[in-house]
Amino acid sequence: MKNIRNIFIPLCMFLLFSCEDQLTKVPNFISEDNIFESKPLTEAYIAKIYQDLRFINFGGDNGYNVAMIPAVGGEHICFADWQSPNTTYQRTYSAAAGDGPIGYYPWGNIRDANYVIENIAKSTSFEQDYIDSKTAEAKYLRAHMYFEMVKRYGGVPLITNVQAVDDPEEELYPSRKTEKEIYDFILSELDAAIPFLSTEPTGGLGRVDRWTALSLKSRAALYAASIANFGEVQLDGVVGIPNAQAESYYQMSYDASKEIIDSGNFTLYNEYEDKVENYINLFLDDGNSEVVFAQVFEPIVKGTGFDRLAFPAEFRGGWGCNFPVLYDLVELFDFQDGTLGTSITRDQLVADNMWDMDAFFGNRDPRFRASVFYPETTFKGGLIYFHSSTLYTNEAGEKVEATSGNLDRQGESWPAAAHPRNVRNTALLRRKNVNENLDLPNTGESGQDFAIFRLGETYLNLAEAAFYLNNMDESLNAINMLRERAGMPFYDQITEYNLRKERQVELCFENQRYWDLVRWRIAPQYLDDVRMKGLVFKYDLDEDKYIITLKNAEPVTREFGPERFYFPIDQGIIADNPKWVQNPGY
Repeated sequence: MKNIRNIFIPLCMFLLFSCEDQLTKVPNFISEDNIFESKPLTEAYIAKIYQDLRFINFGGDNGYNVAMIPAVGGEHICFADWQSPNTTYQRTYSAAAGDGPIGYYPWGNIRDANYVIENIAKSTSFEQDYIDSKTAEAKYLRAHMYFEMVKRYGGVPLITNVQAVDDPEEELYPSRKTEKEIYDFILSELDAAIPFLSTEPTGGLGRVDRWTALSLKSRAALYAASIANFGEVQLDGVVGIPNAQAESYYQMSYDASKEIIDSGNFTLYNEYEDKVENYINLFLDDGNSEVVFAQVFEPIVKGTGFDRLAFPAEFRGGWGCNFPVLYDLVELFDFQDGTLGTSITRDQLVADNMWDMDAFFGNRDPRFRASVFYPETTFKGGLIYFHSSTLYTNEAGEKVEATSGNLDRQGESWPAAAHPRNVRNTALLRRKNVNENLDLPNTGESGQDFAIFRLGETYLNLAEAAFYLNNMDESLNAINMLRERAGMPFYDQITEYNLRKERQVELCFENQRYWDLVRWRIAPQYLDDVRMKGLVFKYDLDEDKYIITLKNAEPVTREFGPERFYFPIDQGIIADNPKWVQNPGY
């Protein structure tokens, strides 16, 4: 029995047809049988797969789920504990509790990709080149979805055909493949798609091309290599990859990265002399030379509420202050003179010490200053404040502490305390991706694109693969290219620690750190038995310096045992298909 599903064709699609078509020939609901005789319908069908793929999770009110992966990865959290990014890092992961909001089982969308791959070749209306390119596009999208699953669960059932209700039981309820088999499927699908995808870069416009597929290959092969290198094979390979496979996967990642770099189609973004301004605009200049593939947005038409969520309190149009940055991440950012970020020890953050903002924050890596709002950051022609109080000597000669009203600072008005929303949680906020050009941003008014793949990551992938292939000079050169762009001193030698730290700094808040810590199998060192920290700032008006102390930014102690290298399989999934064996440790 053929599995038929009706799909709604939006009104805008009818504009592609004549008036007669609109009124008499094209019904509001069209059977899938007719899709592949019309290019507009085919494009609409594939566009729906893109839409449902969730390259970046903008679920939740105004899209606050964009913070979910940064939250579980210990980069930044959300404003309130009821928001799903916070419940996701705080929750218990068990067989009974399942994987919660971070879960990803896109079987319906995979089914639609399978339908394209199975049926577009039967078209009597399309030329072969079009059939090949759309098949390749669907193969990429299917591979991307399997990658999102394998990095969460390890091996999963591999379904590459459109299922029907009367199919044999063994086809309807397949067993989990090994993790290696899923990675090999992803890489082979990409290899099959690449020759038929456009060599003209279209990824910056949100359309998969050859370079997008090579970028996913670069990333997926690197993940597989790491799991083989550092992981453990369990459940007969359902999770884990044999160590002997690591070198071949590193080589695949290296080769894909090298092809992207050598193509000459992309360059590291270097449009502004000021390094902070340059890095800020890397994420606001849509379609720039560094972007390989992006999730594309337009204000109002297809906008997000990102800036409404992210703007500091002084400039917010609505909610604001939703992405408090954790001090644990800040410590990864070194100073521009090469001094380690941890050279300021936590023992020094006491009430007896005072700090100049330039010494504490302003002289750090320009990527920090471009990614994080901190006290007295300049924004929209004003200052952003994060101090909870101001100390000063009054007219009676007494040292007093004010928490309300305004004071005089060198002839200018100074708030005794910052807005409570700025101060709450960590007294630091995410700046990366924030569009300063908006005024009082509201829902749907943010139109900046979000890069899924960019050349900066490609250099990091190449550097990591080269390191484990013992090409140390090439690894070092790739890392130093990024450091040069950032305005940081070169490394003299490459080490595993420097390689990993550079990746966390360059890609902060880009939904990478959590998965990196997991694939390197070092997540427990950073995410287990820890309460991440925030800061408390008290400004001393007499000294023009700050007292900075630590506070707990989180209500619970994080837990991350080795079982968490994979998420538990949701019990509902196992109930539907008992061949989904549960992951180890649950």
